[in-house]
Amino acid sequence: MKILLTVACTVVLACTLADADSQEQKYLMAQPRDNALNQLVIQFLESFRESMVCANPDLGIPVLAPLKVDHLEMEIKQKLFQISGELNNLVVDGLNEFEIKHIDIKVLKLQLDFEFYFGAIRTKGKYKAKAKLIGLLPLTRFGSFRFDAKGLTVKGSASIAISGDKLQIRNLTVTPTLKSVRSDVKNVFLQPIVNFMFNRVVESVVPGLINNNQQEITQLIEEQLKPMLNEMLGAISLQDLIDMVSGGGGSGPVTCDRDVAL
Repeated sequence: MKILLTVACTVVLACTLADADSQEQKYLMAQPRDNALNQLVIQFLESFRESMVCANPDLGIPVLAPLKVDHLEMEIKQKLFQISGELNNLVVDGLNEFEIKHIDIKVLKLQLDFEFYFGAIRTKGKYKAKAKLIGLLPLTRFGSFRFDAKGLTVKGSASIAISGDKLQIRNLTVTPTLKSVRSDVKNVFLQPIVNFMFNRVVESVVPGLINNNQQEITQLIEEQLKPMLNEMLGAISLQDLIDMVSGGGGSGPVTCDRDVAL
């Protein structure tokens, strides 16, 4: 989510600079200008990727590579099953290993189209879960888990509205696709062979759930992420964004010693 926030902030800056530039240079060709703005965004994201091993207190961003979360609630409701529970000591590694596949700024729409590719996002931690399955008694389980998402593509667009120096995400579309997963969830079933088969079923089912339900997933991401982004952007002025990308005011991407950061 922090990566998407950075994308949103960067498109705000890039599009705003483009608007100012168009007022001063009315006869400048659009294509060279757009290429320069695209390059600005790419350079910023590359710098941000390198700084993800560090925290950025000015923006309230923790260390993202790896990302560590002490506690996270979860709830999944489907027709055939319901799962509620919590994840503890969660570690997510690989968020800084993304490739920038596509960046395109549409200046007149104040919009950024993007596509990122993650070779693998590796997750591990401990879980506690209560599950209710059709035809079975409720189950309560806990244990450790590892879960790797492989070949994750995140594609979408973000557009903004500017009112004075206040910034808001107007439209946000994020569509993920996934090649495969690797699952190792312990203690779901008491018999090792049954637990082994459960993980293989998870590996065969999850990519299809992601790739075949794009509309629902995109809507869910927008509903959850857009208000969060707008709340964070509400505290950031246009000058803050300029300082963030240019490095002024101490708010830009930072670099640090990975050993110290970890």
